[in-house]
Amino acid sequence: MLVVFGIYLFIVIGFFAKKFFKEVEAKTLVILSTYFLQPFLTFWGIMLVKVNFNLIISPIIYLISVFLAFFVAFFIFDFEKKLKTIAVVTPLIGNTGNLGIPLSFALFGEIGASIATIINLANVFFIYSFGIFFFARGKYEFKTALKKIVKIPVLWAGILALVLNISGIEINNDVMKILQMGAYASIVVQLLIFGIYLAEVKIKEVERKLVFVVLFNKFILLPLITFFILKFFSLPTVYKKAIMLEVLTPLAVTNVNLAALFDLYPQKVAFLIVVSSIIFVFVAFLFI
Repeated sequence: MLVVFGIYLFIVIGFFAKKFFKEVEAKTLVILSTYFLQPFLTFWGIMLVKVNFNLIISPIIYLISVFLAFFVAFFIFDFEKKLKTIAVVTPLIGNTGNLGIPLSFALFGEIGASIATIINLANVFFIYSFGIFFFARGKYEFKTALKKIVKIPVLWAGILALVLNISGIEINNDVMKILQMGAYASIVVQLLIFGIYLAEVKIKEVERKLVFVVLFNKFILLPLITFFILKFFSLPTVYKKAIMLEVLTPLAVTNVNLAALFDLYPQKVAFLIVVSSIIFVFVAFLFI
């Protein structure tokens, strides 16, 4: 439990850093984390555990759950075009990176870091392909999304680590310690970024129906679908818990960026991120 409090401690530090020092900018930390520190975290996380069927199947189960939840929610809930995108897609873009990886590592150790890291790679592919395309609803060129994917070093670091891991190539212990330093730095920076973004959120009034549907899809529909899918796989308990944790992570801040980019009520999305984050605080304790 103390470790979980430690995770939220860094989020709180980021939050108050922004509140007291307006010159603190999340963008600088995002660039530092995305292009320089996260590759360390991804490479280290994948090399921690020998790649096996359980590790490979984890992101596949995650994506199957996400797409099934999308199709169910899309046909059940009725909103006007923009609000329907928010109601159906944003619950599926979870904070598997900034929050999911640190928390999974804290709760489940090195195996948790490996599972969360590889699931986060799957989530990045989902965001920059299906996620962005659906936000744009026909206005977005897939080539642009593909270019963004190619430019993300995290994916290349993940692919390289997977190739080395599958090939049976082991990394020197001293090198692993260097990677671990970068990974730990990335974890702390990501938590600070999350806190800073929360501090920048301007809470606006949101339709109750939209709030209910988003939270239902995030914390009930998607977890239930994942739970039943996991029944078909004989995975160790720690894998199932880690997958469920990643599924339950609150809405990612990326949702606000996408909503602002395509004029889909970014203030409403920001409010939903705050609400889902508050609820997740209590959900996270179920995994202790």
